[in-house]
Amino acid sequence: MSSAYQLKPWTQVAIPHQDILDGKLDNSVYAAKLGAVVRQDPTCPPIYRYAGQFFSATYLTSELKNLLTSVVQRLCGEAGDRVLQLRTPFGGGKTHALISLYHITKNRQDLLEHPDFAKLPNPGTVDVATFIGDDFSGTQGTQIPDGSQILTPWGYLAWQLGGKEAYEAVRADDQQRVAPGNDVWRKIIGDRPTLILLDEFLNYVENALGVEVKDSTLGKQVLTFIKKLPDVVAELPRTVLVYSLQASVQEAVGNEGLLGTLDKLVSRNDAKKEPVSGDEVMKVVQRRLFQNIGDPATIQEIANQQADLFRKFRESYVETDRGRQEVEQQAALLAERIQLSYPFHPDLLDLMYHRWGTLPSYQRTRGALQFLASVVYSLWKEEHTSLLISPGDVLFHNEAVRGAFFTQVGERERYNSVIEADLIGRKAKVKTVDNRIAQDSPALSHLKVGTRLASAVLMYSFGARSGEDRGVLEQEITASCLTPGLDRNVITATLSDLRENLLYLHYVSKRYRFETKPNLNKLIADEESKVSGDEVLEKIREELGKTIQTTNGKVALWPKDSSSVADREPQFSVVYLGHEWAEKSPESILTEIMSWVEQRGNDKREYKNALAFVIPNKAQIDKARKASRTAEAIASLIKDKAKYKFSPEDLEELSGKRKEAIGDISAAVRRLYDYILLPVPNPDGTNPIRLETIDLQSQLNTSQNLQDRVLDALKNHVFGSITTSKLMRLSGLEDREPSYITGDELVSYFFRFPTYPKVLGADAIKQAIVKAVQQGLMGYVPYMVIPSNGVPKVENPSLVSFKRTIPLNELDLAGYLLAPSWAKQLSTPPEPVKPIETETTSGEDDDEPSTAFPSNSSTTSPAASEEQTTVEYKSQTSSIERSVLVDIVNGVQPARHYKLEAITDKSKFFELFNVLQSLSDKAEDMTIKIEVRAHTTKEFDRAWISGAIEEPLDELNIKASTRLE
Repeated sequence: MSSAYQLKPWTQVAIPHQDILDGKLDNSVYAAKLGAVVRQDPTCPPIYRYAGQFFSATYLTSELKNLLTSVVQRLCGEAGDRVLQLRTPFGGGKTHALISLYHITKNRQDLLEHPDFAKLPNPGTVDVATFIGDDFSGTQGTQIPDGSQILTPWGYLAWQLGGKEAYEAVRADDQQRVAPGNDVWRKIIGDRPTLILLDEFLNYVENALGVEVKDSTLGKQVLTFIKKLPDVVAELPRTVLVYSLQASVQEAVGNEGLLGTLDKLVSRNDAKKEPVSGDEVMKVVQRRLFQNIGDPATIQEIANQQADLFRKFRESYVETDRGRQEVEQQAALLAERIQLSYPFHPDLLDLMYHRWGTLPSYQRTRGALQFLASVVYSLWKEEHTSLLISPGDVLFHNEAVRGAFFTQVGERERYNSVIEADLIGRKAKVKTVDNRIAQDSPALSHLKVGTRLASAVLMYSFGARSGEDRGVLEQEITASCLTPGLDRNVITATLSDLRENLLYLHYVSKRYRFETKPNLNKLIADEESKVSGDEVLEKIREELGKTIQTTNGKVALWPKDSSSVADREPQFSVVYLGHEWAEKSPESILTEIMSWVEQRGNDKREYKNALAFVIPNKAQIDKARKASRTAEAIASLIKDKAKYKFSPEDLEELSGKRKEAIGDISAAVRRLYDYILLPVPNPDGTNPIRLETIDLQSQLNTSQNLQDRVLDALKNHVFGSITTSKLMRLSGLEDREPSYITGDELVSYFFRFPTYPKVLGADAIKQAIVKAVQQGLMGYVPYMVIPSNGVPKVENPSLVSFKRTIPLNELDLAGYLLAPSWAKQLSTPPEPVKPIETETTSGEDDDEPSTAFPSNSSTTSPAASEEQTTVEYKSQTSSIERSVLVDIVNGVQPARHYKLEAITDKSKFFELFNVLQSLSDKAEDMTIKIEVRAHTTKEFDRAWISGAIEEPLDELNIKASTRLE
C-alpha cells in the first residue's frame, strides 16, 4: 500500500453534483416535495422533476428496491399487500420513496435504459393519484384547471383517476364534505392498474378536525374515508395504496391518538416499509451529493490506510489476544464502511443518524443532505486536504454550514455565543491551542488540531444514543479524528489544552461536550479582565526577582532610564531591561543601549566597561503576562468562594489551575530573556565601542537562577579573577615614571576602559594585587609622601610590602602599587638623618581648644618627638584629604586626637551635624569651631539677625564674632 502521505485528498478523487458546485444549498434543493413533482413546478429542482435525473442521483437501497418491485408486481395483478405504510423517523426517505413510485409508474418510458429496472415487470399505463396533505386546505380545498373548487380528498382523488366524469360521481359528497360509500370507489377505480399515493396525511387530518360539517367535522369524515379506502383497494387486484406516516408522537405534533388511528390502517408489520435503514443511508447520501466518487482502488487504499490508523490506536488500549482480535475485526469493518460512505467518515454519518436522529428538529434524510451539502461545498471551495470528511472537518466559521447545522440541531440563539467565544470568533479560545501546537509541532500546523477536535466535540454535543449521556468519550473522538500525522498522544494532549482554555467546553463523566453554561475558565476569564496591567507587571517583576538572587556582580532590574543604572561603582552590573524593551525593534535597541553606555542621565558615564544588557523576549513576556493575570484572577475567585458557591471539586480545580499558572509564570520568567548585549572594543569603527550579541537561550546552563545563567553565558567575557601577569601588564608600572599608581586608579581602569578585561568586582583585582606582591612582581604601601618633584618617599620602609603576604582585608586600594625596583628602593631603611623639624603650638590660643590635634599639613603635633612626622595622602576616589602622625621608627601609633575641618553648603548642613554627632559619641571631649559665610541677593534684616541669631547665641553663652556687610 502506498504511503499515507501519497494518498490523495478527497477533493482530488470525488466530484460533487453540479448543484453543490454551483452553491445551491437552500433546503428546497434537498427537501423533496411530491406535489411539486406531480405539478411539474418549474421551481422544483430538475433532479426531482425528471425521472432519469432523479434515479441517477438516487441510491436504491434494498428496501426501496423491494418496495418498487412489490408495488409494480401488485399493479400487474400479483398477490400480496396492496396497502403499504411508509414510516421512518424524522424524514428518513418517505417522500423520496413516494417520488420513486410516482416516476416508476408514471414515467416508465424514461427509465427503459436504467439497469436497475431492466427486469422489473411493466404493468403498462398506470393511473396515479396523489394527495399531499400540506398542499390541501381544510377549509378551501383546491382549485382544478377548469376553475372548479374541490373541497375534499375523495373529490380530488376521483378527479385525478377519472377526470370530470369520475368527479361527478362524488360531487355531492365532495360539496357536502361527507365521506362517500365504497361502491362509488369500486366503479371509479375498476380493474385498471391504479396507484394512490398519500403524503403528509396526518397533517391534513389535524387541520380538518377544526372544520365543522353538520354535527360532525371534516376531520372525522376524512378518517371515515381513509378507513374505508383500504377495504376497497384490497378487493381490487391491480390497485395499490401507499401512504406515509410520521414515526413518533413528537413529529406528529403530540397527537398520539390520531397517529395510532392511522397506524392501524395497516395491520401486518411486513406491510410497514422503511425505505432507508442501517448503513444504506451512507450510500443514499453518497449518491445524492456526488456525481462521481472516484476510482474504487483509490478508495480501497484510503479505507485500508484509515483502518490501519484505527487498528494501531485501539491496540494501545488492549492487552489480550482476544482484545486484539476484536480490534482487528473492528478495523476490517471500518474499512468496509468507509467504502460505503466515502468521502465521508462513517462516524460523521453515524452521529447524525443515531444521535441527531433523537432531536425533534432533525430531518434524517433531507436535513442530513442539506447540512452535508453545505459542508462539502465549503470544504471544496477551501480545497480541503484531508483524506475523508470527518466530524472534525466541519467548517463552523462558514455561515452556510453554521446555518444548516443549527437548522438540524436547534439551539441557534443559545449556542451562537458559545461558538463565537470558543471556536470561530476573532479571539476564539481554540486559536490559542492551535497556535501552541503549531509552535511545538510545525508539521501539524495545517491540521489546526485544536479547531479540529473542538469542531468534532460540538458535533457530538447534540442528541445522544439511547441510554447514554450527551457528549463524546475520548476514544470515540480520537477514532473519528485520526488522520496521518495525528496520533493518539497529540489528540489527548490537545483535548487537555481545550479543557484548560475553552470557556464553554465541559468534561462530565469522562465525556466532552459544549454547554451554554460557562465553565470555570469563563469565570476566570471574566475575573482576568478586572486585573490591572500594573498588578500583572508587579507579579512578573516579583517572580523575576526570585530568579536573580546573586552574590556575583550587581543587578539593575527593570531600570526606568539610564540614570537608574549606577556609575562609578567598582562592580560589574547586569542590567535586566523591562518589558517595554520587548516591543522595540532590534535597530532601536542597539541605538538606545549605546546611549545608555555613553550617558547616565545627562552626565557622561565613566564606568562603561562594567555593564551588560539583557534583552527580554516578547513571546515570553506575553506568556508571563497571561499566566500572571490568570493567577491573580483565580486568587480573587478563591477569596470570594462564598459568593460563587464553589463546590469542593471546583475549589480543587481552581487551586490546581492557580498552581499551574504560577508554574507558567516561573517557566516564562526563566526564558524571559533572549540575548545579552555587551559593550566591547571596536578597533575598526569610528566609535571605540560596539555591542556584541550573546545568545542566552542556547546556553547549556539550566540553573533556576537567571543571574547564574547570564554570568555563565558571559564567562568568556567577564571574569571572576585576573592573572598576575595580566595585572602587571595592564598596570604599566614598569613603563611609568615615577613607577607607582594608586590601587583605586588601577581598579577604575578595569571598569572604565573596554580594552581592559571585564571583572565582576574589585575583589578580583585585589586578589591579583596580593598575589603579585607575594610573588615580588610589585610592591604595596598604604601611603607615602609625594613631594612637589613627584618622587615618592616612604618615611617608614617597614610599611612597604614586597615579596610577602598581605591579608586581603588589610589591602587598602587608596594605597600605592609600586614597580619592583621602587618597592626595593623604598623598603630599604634610609641612612640616619637629621631629626625633622616640627612645628609646635601652645596648649591653647584664642580660637582653638586647649587639646592639640594633628595638623592636616606636614607638621607634627606639639607632643611629637623628633622621630615623628605628619604624612598627607588623598585617594582619587575620595573627597577627603587625610594626614596622620607617623613614628618614623615604629610606624603608626595609637591615635588619641582627631581634628576635622569641613566645608559644605546649606543642602548638606544637617547631614554634617549627623556625622559630628557620631564623632561626639566616641570622643570624651570635643570642641567645635564653626565659620559660616551666608549670602543673599536681597538683604538681611538687621533686627532679624539680632533677634534670631545673635541673642540665642548670647543666651547659650557661645563665644562668637559676627560681621554684617
